[in-house]
Amino acid sequence: MRRTVAAGMAKVQGRGEAVACGSIASLAAVDTTGVRGEGAQGTDCETAMAERATKSRKERRAPARKPTYGSAARLGRLLYGLLSRPRGWSFDAVESELGISERTLLRYLAACRRELVDSDGRPIIEAFRLGDRRMLRLAESGKMEESAAYQVLFLYFAMSVFQFLDGTVIKEGVADLWERFLRSVPAAQRTRLGDFQRKFYAVPHAMKDYRDFDAQLDTIVFCLSNNRRMRVDYSGMLGEPKVHEFDPYTLLMYRGGLYVVGRSHRRGAIITFAVERMRHVERLPDTFEYPEGYSPEKHSQGIFGIIEGPQTAVELLIKDAQTRAYLESRRIHPTQQFRPRRDGRTVLSMTVRGTDELKYWILGFGPHIEVLRPAALRNEVAALLNAAARAYR
Repeated sequence: MRRTVAAGMAKVQGRGEAVACGSIASLAAVDTTGVRGEGAQGTDCETAMAERATKSRKERRAPARKPTYGSAARLGRLLYGLLSRPRGWSFDAVESELGISERTLLRYLAACRRELVDSDGRPIIEAFRLGDRRMLRLAESGKMEESAAYQVLFLYFAMSVFQFLDGTVIKEGVADLWERFLRSVPAAQRTRLGDFQRKFYAVPHAMKDYRDFDAQLDTIVFCLSNNRRMRVDYSGMLGEPKVHEFDPYTLLMYRGGLYVVGRSHRRGAIITFAVERMRHVERLPDTFEYPEGYSPEKHSQGIFGIIEGPQTAVELLIKDAQTRAYLESRRIHPTQQFRPRRDGRTVLSMTVRGTDELKYWILGFGPHIEVLRPAALRNEVAALLNAAARAYR
């Protein structure tokens, strides 16, 4: 990468005096508006560039921009910044760091695409999007080797949340992908990754054990991948097991467990099955059309957890500063709002679809949270707390 950048910068800084003046002129002349701190003038190089600009004006009868050394310095800072940011640098951050406008940054990029190219003539700086943010990075041929190490670490950290899938077909597939990805890392970088298993770790919490559900998971993954209908013998929390013909839409992970969302032909609705309660899963020859209007985000929108229920406006009283700080640092629900009261306490309000999981979440905070409304939820939580208190008398 450093050789590539050096080769590109050589186009800016010289293959002889005439080339240096011309290259710097083409790069530096992009910065005549929207930039703070212009450089000094009056060198022989600038005189030569001024003469060329005068000649160009006579030929094209168009005004030429005076180059500045400040812009050349900023271009150098831009390249140096990209070298130290293998995952990219946002437009806003670049503009703030260099003290330039967006218009000036775009002119810089246009000049860099002409002047800073690799041996195949491809620009070594590229623009891309990360969500809503516009980003810059060094192109694939010019990325630092360190970026490969970062990719390995990020992949491993993301995979660490799948610890509860040990012994299943899903974990075996992920492990194989990990091994192949690790082999793609240059040997010089692998030595730096020797301790990454200790540096990146996810603490397991009340994870479900799926080692005895490998057959079910294998069938689920096949039917999901091929839009195949399944027959599911499902045992609910209460009541007799029921058999469903089921079109699987999504395999989702929630709080250390696996669930399948899809349409039950028995119920005529989209429902959610817990994988560990599937006593038997059979693939059927029938296929189904994956619904265009469905998405797991839309289906789960507003639900507190994964158990759906009626839409309910909830207000909770947070009684102490420590609990408030703990909750304010988390995204509990998309509709959450914190409203301080004059007595120093805080009201947390949100509108949820279903309160079954919410009530148990509230119970976990004991005396630190009080339900203000709705009355039905307040009474339900109060009854559970009173029953728990009686157990300790």
